[in-house]
Amino acid sequence: MSPTGATIVPFGERGWLATLTGVDDPIATGIAANCIADAIRGSDGVDNAVAGIDSVAIRFDPLRINPETARIMLESEIRATPVQAPAAAGDPIMIPVCYGGAYGPDLADLATHARLQEQAVISAHASKPYRVATLGFAPGFAYLGMLDERLHAPRLAKPRAHVPAGSVAVAGGFTCIYPFPSPGGWRLIGRTPMRLFDPSADNSLTIKPGAEVRFRPMSEEEFLAEASA
Repeated sequence: MSPTGATIVPFGERGWLATLTGVDDPIATGIAANCIADAIRGSDGVDNAVAGIDSVAIRFDPLRINPETARIMLESEIRATPVQAPAAAGDPIMIPVCYGGAYGPDLADLATHARLQEQAVISAHASKPYRVATLGFAPGFAYLGMLDERLHAPRLAKPRAHVPAGSVAVAGGFTCIYPFPSPGGWRLIGRTPMRLFDPSADNSLTIKPGAEVRFRPMSEEEFLAEASA
């Protein structure tokens, strides 16, 4: 399937922002947006292209490309890109998670919000595969969907000034993993000892758009052993 259209508006003096329309599937639109951005990024006159869950923003050099030509390039790539979530390539990426306690301080509140026992929240979160719709907010921060509807919850009213690296969280219909320490307003339900973003490595990202991810509950003893390895 393809989008029925896209709304393209100026994004500053040297950019365009396209919002995909016509497909109510955040995973499909997120993956499509990343395909569009990848196809345009590096084109003559285009300085950068960034994908969101349902949008693509491009920044161009008006000394090298006419702004209208840049807009037409973006529009053409949107029309040429199917909006559907392709099958994930390779095996799922397994993410071990120590849920609750000091590692997931919002688990109890989420359980109350969902009217579930904490173990039921853990089981619901870890029992299904997720797809990476897009990356955003910070390098390596993956939006994973779609979350079990029972676990949907708003972001915190007051974001935390510090969220530890590896924190697994939920907000709205998505779950995520904070790749490094940062502020954040998602609800923290656990933490993984895996390192998900290494800027010094040739392949800096462990998780990329379109990948399939599964979570595996682990004990605190396992967490501490893997974290110190």
